[in-house]
Amino acid sequence: MTQTRAVSAEPQHIRISDIVAKHEEPPWSEWLFTDGRNNVGLICDAPGLENDAHIHKDFNEWWIVLQGEVIWEIGDYPQIRAKAGDVVICPKRQRHSIKTVGTEPSLRLYINAPWSNHDNRGERSSILQPAPDVTKPPNMLLSSKESLLESFGEPPWTTSLLDDERNKANLIGHSQGMTNNAHWHPDFNEWWTILQGDLTFQVGEDRPLIEATQGDIVFVPEGMKHFISSVGKGISLRLAVTNSENQHIYTADDDSAPPPIS
Repeated sequence: MTQTRAVSAEPQHIRISDIVAKHEEPPWSEWLFTDGRNNVGLICDAPGLENDAHIHKDFNEWWIVLQGEVIWEIGDYPQIRAKAGDVVICPKRQRHSIKTVGTEPSLRLYINAPWSNHDNRGERSSILQPAPDVTKPPNMLLSSKESLLESFGEPPWTTSLLDDERNKANLIGHSQGMTNNAHWHPDFNEWWTILQGDLTFQVGEDRPLIEATQGDIVFVPEGMKHFISSVGKGISLRLAVTNSENQHIYTADDDSAPPPIS
């Protein structure tokens, strides 16, 4: 069902652990926020539960697995098995179904268009087709956190996992003490899911420091300056979601954009 919601004008720090704690046994789901381009929510399923297969004709739907193991059937491609930290993308016009497997409940963020519904159904063929010939990011059906860490090694590094007409999702690897360059975005909201490690976010002026850890989401409205530091031991991983243009403003002397909002 389509849900029309307002975009927050204030920063948000969403602790997934707090959301899980207030719910009873799965299955359950909770809408979290909108950035104006996407609706984002959390789904918890018990092992063995499967959704109803459906199709989105005009947008790519994608998910971030936060806990457990989940199998996706996308189109007529071979099954995809994803676990915590992995990102799964279903291209538009492809039927998809999702089943939790293993021994523990699964948690997954869904990211879909604000006009999304599940009215269009589809049948899976008995004949499998080869998976799309996309062997490196962006826009792989499955981006495995484990494989990406092995591939990129020691930080700093950034790679794009999704790049389409609505979103760009960049995975950023930093070590303790590494930071971004403080900046703001004049015309879109940005948010991050912490896939690993601990980070701090300084947002605007005279606002409390946001201390985020694995599984948390941080949302920053357009126009607010933000400065991010990796503070925990080991490698931190954050998935940054912006619009497709991804315009960054680094200095108030830039005449092409308004100054940051406090």
